[in-house]
Amino acid sequence: MIDVGFYQLAQRRAEAVLPPLVTKALAAGHRLVIRSQDAALLARLDLALWNFAPDSFLPHGIEAEIEAGRAASQPVLLTAAPLPAANGADCLAQVGDDLPDDFTGLSRVMYLFDADAVETARARWRLVSRSEGLRPIYWRETDGGRFEKAA
Repeated sequence: MIDVGFYQLAQRRAEAVLPPLVTKALAAGHRLVIRSQDAALLARLDLALWNFAPDSFLPHGIEAEIEAGRAASQPVLLTAAPLPAANGADCLAQVGDDLPDDFTGLSRVMYLFDADAVETARARWRLVSRSEGLRPIYWRETDGGRFEKAA
């Protein structure tokens, strides 16, 4: 069963939300791919991962900016490329846009979306809900900036 987490960004932007999620996923032994078609957003996420915690490092790279062949060695890969990810990721963080249709090779999916993408997220929720082997989970951002499981 693949958990597909729907994270609706209400208080904070993806740059603030994603680093703690990446930290938890890495601690759990996952390799991640962070996907977005927005190159400027990927650059902001890169900076957020670099600056997240002064006493730690979240190893990552932007696929479009590293040498060919180095993407495979990145524990966290930021990319616009389709799946499967060049780093063999088993965890997907999709920021904006829409989720891919095929989750082959993934054990966890995080879909971060804002108010502009609610209709897309609802449509994808319905598809995920009817798909065998997928479990949708809605995460609501609280006023305190934390996420709580809502469904």
